[in-house]
Amino acid sequence: MKSELIGKLERNRDELFKALEDLSETQITTLRVLDAWTIKDLVGHLAFWERVIHTHVRESYTEGRPRLVKTDESDDDVNARQASKRHVWNWARVRAEFENARGALIERVKGLSESELSFQVPSPWRGEQRFYSVAQMIEEDAIDHCREHIEQIEQWKRHPTASEQSHAKP
Repeated sequence: MKSELIGKLERNRDELFKALEDLSETQITTLRVLDAWTIKDLVGHLAFWERVIHTHVRESYTEGRPRLVKTDESDDDVNARQASKRHVWNWARVRAEFENARGALIERVKGLSESELSFQVPSPWRGEQRFYSVAQMIEEDAIDHCREHIEQIEQWKRHPTASEQSHAKP
């Protein structure tokens, strides 16, 4: 399970950057891909949530469970605040933040045993009343989340004009 999870994390990271390799920095930082977000914004968004997931994994062992996500603000509020924070960052800094966050998560997984990856914890997400393993947490909350945004980038690349027109800021 451990080596498979590490492989998935690495392939997922590589898939993200492969999706970007034929794009210019101007395309990455200025063209809207999802609503008002550029690719740089999406990668910054992923970096922020990767750090949250890394913290959830650490808390699973230090506190017996990941802390619940704040309930006094919506995900949209958190995402907007984090996007605003990164708005002035250049592409290299945002990319490095994601690479560092994913690298830290991979290193965390390398340091865990199979039984630690099987450790069952309650979901930290608002409104979810389920338990899942730490490995499932990483797979669903990091890998699947990243894959979702890779698919959005790929969709935009196939139909950039329509996407830019339908998601232009008012």
